[in-house]
Parts: sequence; C-alpha cells; structure tokens
Amino acid sequence: MAIYFVSLNINNEDQDYDDLIEAIESYDGYCHIFENQWFICSDAEVDEIEEDLVQNLYEGDFILISEFAGNYAGWLPEEVVDWVERNR
Repeated sequence: MAIYFVSLNINNEDQDYDDLIEAIESYDGYCHIFENQWFICSDAEVDEIEEDLVQNLYEGDFILISEFAGNYAGWLPEEVVDWVERNR
C-alpha cells in the first residue's frame, strides 16, 4: 500500500465540497495535514485516485496527487508525523 499526497486549490468557496471530502476519507487511511492537503493510503495507482477525486471538483479548482516516497523534511504537527510513520 502506498501513501499519496493530495493537495487542492479550491477556487469556488461557495460550492459544497462534502462529496470530495467524503471521497478522500473513503480511502484505506487518510490524514488531514493542512486546510486543503491530505495524505491517503491506497493500493490504487495515482491516475485511478485522480479519476475518483477530480469528479468532485468544480471548474477552476485544481488537484495534485503525488506518491509520498517517505524521503521528506518539514515541520509538521506531531500527529501527522506519527500517522506517516505508522503507514509507510
């Protein structure tokens, strides 16, 4: 199972994104990092995840999904670091 980084640029604040959040949280594991960024766990390929999530976006929104290979540096909340350690 791989960890993927999902980053969103939401440009339609007046729209309902409940379906998008629900889709993100439906993966085998997820961790909400920052306002519009998550880690998710999945056996799916990155293009399959993109197909699943992009259908919940509106015109002008953007999404980036990247496999999180584990070589990282940063200052993250302790619970995020713990989640990454448990899931990689």
